Amino acid sequence: MNQFMRASTRKKRETMMETALAMFMDKGYENVSVDDIIEATSTSKGTFYHYFKSKDAIISALYSKQIELIREWVSQPPSKVQSLEGHMNRLFLDLASNITESPRLIRSLQAVSLQNEAVRSEENRYLRILSESLQHWLPDQQKVELLICLYTGTLTQWCKQDEANLVHLMKNNLAWLWAGLRSEDALAPLRVESVPKEEHIMKVAIIGGGLAGLTAAAYLSENSNIEGVLFERSPQLGGRAFTYEKSGFTLNYGAHAIYGIDRHKLTLMERELGLSFSSKQVDKRRVVYAKHNELTPAPLDFVNILKTDLLSTMQKVRFVGEIAAIIANIHQLKNYDTLGDYLAESDADEDVKELWEHLVCSNFFIAPEDARKVSGSVISEYYHNLFLSSKPVSYVLGSWAVITNQLKQKIENSGRFQIALQEGVDSIRYADKKFILQTKSREEAFDKIIFAMPVQQVVKLLKGTAWEPFLAPYEANTATEVMVYDIGLKSVVARPFSYISDMDNKQFISDVSATDHTLVPEGGQLLQGIAYLSDDFGSEEERKQYLERKTQQMEALFDKHYPGWREEVAVKRVSKKAMVSSVKNIASNILLPTRVENVPFYFCGDGCNGKGELAERAFSSARSVAQSIVEEVNHALVHA
Repeated sequence: MNQFMRASTRKKRETMMETALAMFMDKGYENVSVDDIIEATSTSKGTFYHYFKSKDAIISALYSKQIELIREWVSQPPSKVQSLEGHMNRLFLDLASNITESPRLIRSLQAVSLQNEAVRSEENRYLRILSESLQHWLPDQQKVELLICLYTGTLTQWCKQDEANLVHLMKNNLAWLWAGLRSEDALAPLRVESVPKEEHIMKVAIIGGGLAGLTAAAYLSENSNIEGVLFERSPQLGGRAFTYEKSGFTLNYGAHAIYGIDRHKLTLMERELGLSFSSKQVDKRRVVYAKHNELTPAPLDFVNILKTDLLSTMQKVRFVGEIAAIIANIHQLKNYDTLGDYLAESDADEDVKELWEHLVCSNFFIAPEDARKVSGSVISEYYHNLFLSSKPVSYVLGSWAVITNQLKQKIENSGRFQIALQEGVDSIRYADKKFILQTKSREEAFDKIIFAMPVQQVVKLLKGTAWEPFLAPYEANTATEVMVYDIGLKSVVARPFSYISDMDNKQFISDVSATDHTLVPEGGQLLQGIAYLSDDFGSEEERKQYLERKTQQMEALFDKHYPGWREEVAVKRVSKKAMVSSVKNIASNILLPTRVENVPFYFCGDGCNGKGELAERAFSSARSVAQSIVEEVNHALVHA
């Protein structure tokens, strides 16, 4: 099974197999039909035949992975086999490791094979393949039969012991067997031949230690045939998802929110990588919009839409209809090049158009003029997922550090990847079928390179190389920048709502500590203001004046809804141009593919093609890159 198979898919497949085996034992293999299995598992015929071609295929599937491993083992060239005993031990231990992944299935299968001829026939075919493969290396029928008896006997022993470790049992029993085959002396140490590293290890360099680089490294570190180095120029990991503490407050460099976390790639990663992120949903009833000095519930769901004063009754009906069409994936917006094109042809009222524009501003973190440049298909896909989410806006408790620290720990625990902080890559060249990376402290060769940094930095690093022209179409991409105004208060000055969005000035304030109390000292309050910025200025002076106006508007919003905040400030941080995405997802920009034709590198990050927006693109593109490399490694191993 593909290691990137969704956990829910894998669970559904294994549930069908377990149910079928239980029915085979209870009623007899011949007396159970495909329809019986479908009924017992409450699935459809389409779902069953998606996983299995027939009833017999359920049994075959349980042996296919083992047979594939045996065929790979028997094809190993003699020049690579240092010890016959070690080579055979490696096969049996690898077979045992495969089995331990699905103990309930294997134990049920053992029981069914004792009852049913058809199942026993499949088992005998598997053991025949094993016997023939062993005889390829050990042309002694009696010794081969002894080895197979040990293998099947150890399985039977393991099936009777719920807490037994199969690999440990197999090692112990093999040691006794070989002692007997060699001589009558006391038990000798078991010799196990290691996998020849020089033939199977792929060495990967990841340039950039932000969310994308950490994600790619975490996935690759799970594969024993991949090792490498993660290079990060700065003194800390996380990139723009950087977190630091000051005076007891935990501050993120950027926004804290995760949108649609139950449908987010982060949740998929959590399951696949065995990580654990606690999250808390923002109280939708305490999210408000401000327009012309009037406050009204934000239209996050159908309840709030009915309550909001932003729209008239007929406009609400219109807007609800548009949301329903997006959920059903039939909204015409997906067929338009940009939101602006759709709104230009729409017969909706101006208030409905303004609401669409403001929603896109909020979720894509861009100014109104850029909101109209976002692709209709991108918006349609994004809101299709978000409107179907049961958790539209959530915070990962403890900030970005919870994610970056767990990814870092996973990478380090594998022992296969080195994390090189404060070591930037200065140049790359190709020689002797390797990519040679040059830093200030070393020169090292790699088989694969992953760029996990903004495309603007990639272009700069590859300047003057043969690959530079192929990246030219992405060189002019512009970034998403916002003003971030964080204030940590010694005490709670006011808590009228957890989020207020000022539609007139295109900015918002989140009471971060209302959702995540772990970020503040006892009794404290953390507020984060963000303003969507335009980047179209005639001069530097004009830009400075614009940013000053935005600062004044933000402070006025604090003054109005959080009176007394100035006297309670313990921490204040204002970033007047904070990059929250390396590529603004608008029609005039082109997201970088994870692979570019004629360029032998992989690319991932928030400026690359992937699911969702902002950080989710970093996660999804990195996962996709890792999956491609793992598939390439597996293919090379099969055909070695």
